[in-house]
Amino acid sequence: MRTACIWIPRGNAKTTLASALALAHFMGPEAEAGGQVVQAAADRENAGIAFKHSWEMVKQDRALSARVSPVESRKLLNHPKTSSVLKAISSEAYSKHGMNVSFFLADEVHAWAPAEARKLFKTVQDSMVKREHPLSVIISTAGEGTGGLAWDLWDYSHKVASGEIEDPSFAPIIFAAPAEADWRDEAAWHAANPAIEAGFCSLEELRIKARRIEHFPSEIADFRRFHLNQWQEGAAQPWVALELYDACEPMPDRADLLGRTCWVGVDLSSVEDLTAVVAVFPSEGENGKVYDVLPMFFLPEAGLARKAERDRADYVRWRESGVLKVTEGNVIDHKAVVEHVAALAEDFDVQEIAIDRWNSTAVNVALQEEGFTVAQFGQGFASMAAPVKELKRAILSGSFRHGANPLLRMCFANVVAETDAAENEKFTKERARGRIDGAVASAMAVGRILATDEGPCVYETEERPDGFLWV
Repeated sequence: MRTACIWIPRGNAKTTLASALALAHFMGPEAEAGGQVVQAAADRENAGIAFKHSWEMVKQDRALSARVSPVESRKLLNHPKTSSVLKAISSEAYSKHGMNVSFFLADEVHAWAPAEARKLFKTVQDSMVKREHPLSVIISTAGEGTGGLAWDLWDYSHKVASGEIEDPSFAPIIFAAPAEADWRDEAAWHAANPAIEAGFCSLEELRIKARRIEHFPSEIADFRRFHLNQWQEGAAQPWVALELYDACEPMPDRADLLGRTCWVGVDLSSVEDLTAVVAVFPSEGENGKVYDVLPMFFLPEAGLARKAERDRADYVRWRESGVLKVTEGNVIDHKAVVEHVAALAEDFDVQEIAIDRWNSTAVNVALQEEGFTVAQFGQGFASMAAPVKELKRAILSGSFRHGANPLLRMCFANVVAETDAAENEKFTKERARGRIDGAVASAMAVGRILATDEGPCVYETEERPDGFLWV
């Protein structure tokens, strides 16, 4: 055993458990000579809390405290007899080279900034190869978003627990309510919170919170996350369930799409946020159209780590994997967007580019100068209702073949539907940081496919039918 991942809700004494585990490896039955025990938290304040818990435990016993030499200003405990140290550090203060860690405890990894989390975790894991029996323990509540180390660990924990992945060196310990559980069901609370039975997680407090949330639906997602330990990938009430999105048929290889007809949706950011370009390839299936999707996303390089933390998105890793293009400067590079569309046209038969009317003049002109047909596309119910309805049909029938692109998935996870009096839907987002650009670009491309199927408008040609024309 080399790694244990413990997922448990708030109010179940995680920090106390973490401190006890750290002390057991520092000066208890699991200690080794020259041990280096590291407690890592999201920031300096939480690192201080972790250290305080450990030191207070030691001070409770005279025999233990007599054996330990503290350096509180450095959040450090020394055990002279074994030459071991226990140190609390923060993930944000990245200067951890030279480690030789024997026991690593990562507290509340869901709160760590994505870029710093990966750097620290890699540094610690690399240092542990020098030890004969190293152990890492991750203890955390569920998080939100689909980017970052915490999401990867959550996903891996569930795959090991289900048997999808066999890894005897990894122990997943998960206290959580089932995904389909009613958040008001007290049986779900008990399933997720072992401390209720122990008497130090208050059942009455959970009841009070639940009664209040009945009147504040926006708080349901946080209740599910913090008290049922259910990961919140996007919106609390997403437009489509992610399990249905994930179940869509796999996309063919890019090589199989060469020469095929496609429509492209472009959702531009205003200045520095995410821009999405989504090529959609329609074909006929047994239950209607099938859509193969090739998305690409763009972000300016300046402040990339800050944006990753704000959006809870692993932009740094996605850049490395090629699903995100990072352009130089502080603002989105429109030239890079146009060049990407031009590159698509070299491999595929690009019929039309759908682009948001707002803030798109420069790109619109540049695309037309490249010889593309560009259709301005509104974001209101009149433009979006039909493509959103068709997208939902395609996803529910497994016919939206997205290739498991993680950034596109994040966008669809953040989508909620806004509905008008006629029950038409358009896309919106629940929170400011929720990026939905890829979903919007997909809908625009599908919208132009539908418009093409309907044939040209009478005003688009000089031909006129015989008889009267009512205007």
